[in-house]
Amino acid sequence: MKTSLRYAAIFVVLSVALFLVFSITSTYHFHERIPPNPVFKAIRHLVSVVETTNSAQLSACPTTNCHSSSVACPLSCKLKPTHAATVAKYSSFKVINAKQTYKRCDQLEIGIEARDSINRPKSTGGDYFWVWIHNDKLNATSAADEIVDHNNGSYTALVTLYWEGAVEINVTLVHSSEAINILRRVRDNNTTPRNAYQGTFQIDGNRVKKPCHISTNMFIYDYPHDANKSLTFCNYTDSKSGFPWYCVKPDHFPCDSYSKHSRQLDDYKKATATFKSLMTSHEYTMVLDSLREIRETSTSPTTSVYVKRVTNRQSSTPSTCLKHPPPRCVPGLPPRSNSNVAGHYHKDEWISNVCQKHDFTADNGAPITKCLQNTNLHFYGDSTGRQWFEYLINHLNKNGTMEMNVTNSKNGPIFGLDQRNNISLSFLFHGFPFSTGMAKVADIDYVANRLDKLKGGPDSVIFISMWAHFWILDLQFYRDRLRSVKDALTRLQHRTPGTRVFFKSPNTYAGVGKFWGANIWYATEMDRALREEIVGLPDVTVIDVWDMTIGHRTGLNIHPQEIVVGQEVSMFLSFLCTDNK
Repeated sequence: MKTSLRYAAIFVVLSVALFLVFSITSTYHFHERIPPNPVFKAIRHLVSVVETTNSAQLSACPTTNCHSSSVACPLSCKLKPTHAATVAKYSSFKVINAKQTYKRCDQLEIGIEARDSINRPKSTGGDYFWVWIHNDKLNATSAADEIVDHNNGSYTALVTLYWEGAVEINVTLVHSSEAINILRRVRDNNTTPRNAYQGTFQIDGNRVKKPCHISTNMFIYDYPHDANKSLTFCNYTDSKSGFPWYCVKPDHFPCDSYSKHSRQLDDYKKATATFKSLMTSHEYTMVLDSLREIRETSTSPTTSVYVKRVTNRQSSTPSTCLKHPPPRCVPGLPPRSNSNVAGHYHKDEWISNVCQKHDFTADNGAPITKCLQNTNLHFYGDSTGRQWFEYLINHLNKNGTMEMNVTNSKNGPIFGLDQRNNISLSFLFHGFPFSTGMAKVADIDYVANRLDKLKGGPDSVIFISMWAHFWILDLQFYRDRLRSVKDALTRLQHRTPGTRVFFKSPNTYAGVGKFWGANIWYATEMDRALREEIVGLPDVTVIDVWDMTIGHRTGLNIHPQEIVVGQEVSMFLSFLCTDNK
């Protein structure tokens, strides 16, 4: 009897289970069978959420630490449906109101539709796209004048057609809005070390290396230390600017024995590991996939248009397509407007929309020598600025008239003197943090401090490129560094009016080795901060090289190739020598 009852109970349970399974399955696959019952609606919602989450492999709360093993995730968070990230694979672009042929200076309108990883159209904006056109036979390139985000998953790019002939269109998804949110969160986390630097302490023949950073929270696990013993730090915070710098104090070495600075071995690997620890595995994959390669988003067959020749005008001459000719390049002129690209390439020459650029790229260096006679140039900053310094030195020294004094070929100080033409040039890397080779601590100084020591005057030119070693820090730190330089420039202009000052903007690039912390979105944010902080200062000019490095045929390089550097330097010299002397 008991056995019979047991089998009967099992039969009832199985029957109910089968009924529920059939009901749920029918509910999910056949919408017309859904009964008007709130219980079934709730079941359907639950199944739909589980299906969506599993198929897209999404984190239900990407802006929190909800999925960390050490943090409890609320049920409401786990069940909340989310949109997958924008991907290039399914996103597409098309030419709006496409025509068979166009005239030069027409504006091309390109529509972009963003879609997620399961091919659903996005309903929100915030994705980061690059759009440019090119003609490889003409060595011609131009970035978009403007990309309008409609905040509904669609975007419109406006591109001016500057040359005749074929125009190839490239649309690139740099980062999805979801990846950008992750990058912003990681960058603004002030409690985690971003890169690995080390200091060499030396007494007589004895040396020891210890980690250093802008805070006492730094990498120490590769250095022998007693885990039970608290660390002592040497504080090298700059007394004038207040910018911090610390090193772990070695036993038996005083703090003043700190002699050399360098980056730690495998510092990029360590920094990447730290960044990765701040994300879920899904978030890390999302960001890494966005940076792995820059992919064309188009699934439309319309990837090129044709610009016909107009016979009643000299249309083969490169043109800015502006309503009025650009002004002369005078110091203080602001960079590109919001509605026009800074210029375009035609036969590898940069045609500027900002001002009347001259060409200083002659192989014999004569135009550069003539321009810089009786001038003292002071270069401060990073290796992208050092490229300009080296370009000028190489061209000025075509006739062997340049005397060189090199302390450190990467970090400086480096001095060049052409006595015959009364031209001097110097280069020094900006102060901590930086990770370019080995540098003597005695040679390291902050840009603001160097400016305070400078005499200045009408025969002095200051050039500053300061961005490529700050992407790993929060944006406010970078703004504070720019403001310290801005204050020092104000003091300099007050002491000796007439000193001409130039800033080089960040340039585009596809990545730096395997260190994804050197992220192009971080450079985009720094580019905007530089313009906000610096543009408008008296006698200060920002040379806009961002548009000069999007889509160039030589590729996206953290250190642009010489053919690009030559055009950048020509823009710089066009401001110095407005009469093309």
